[in-house]
Amino acid sequence: MDSPITIEPAKPRDAQALLEIHAAAVHRTAVPYYAQEILDNWARRPITSDRVERVKQGWIGNPDHRIVVAKHKGQVVGFGFIDSDSQLQGLYVHPDYGRRGIGARLLAALEQAAVAMGLKYLQADASLNAEGFYRKQGFNAVERGVHRLAAGQEIACIKMRKLLANHEQ
Repeated sequence: MDSPITIEPAKPRDAQALLEIHAAAVHRTAVPYYAQEILDNWARRPITSDRVERVKQGWIGNPDHRIVVAKHKGQVVGFGFIDSDSQLQGLYVHPDYGRRGIGARLLAALEQAAVAMGLKYLQADASLNAEGFYRKQGFNAVERGVHRLAAGQEIACIKMRKLLANHEQ
């Protein structure tokens, strides 16, 4: 990569890119693990202006969330976000930028934000295709479970958890 990746807080102008990355990542990386109907409900297309506005208000504008983006040459290529309840709500990298350490860098930034928020751990409903990534990043599987998509459909996941550096064992 000829230009460095930067990690920074998400801004409202990034909302469209977040939805585009989410859709690309789901539809290109989760295909072997989930049925097409699940993929379509998980990352709906087309991306509408009302969905972009919901991301601006409900994700980026929510004071209980911390959202970071990875940028390459000013373009958003990945994002992740956590909430004040210790939930890692999402971590996605555009497939064209996969396997370059961007996901790990996003997660490290989110872990720093979590520590600053006073959180002791992060938990994730890891998709079946992401379990290996989270294990490499120090998460432990708690149990197999289901995650409810925004559309109401349930998908198989692995409930995972990671203690943060500020937690005394």
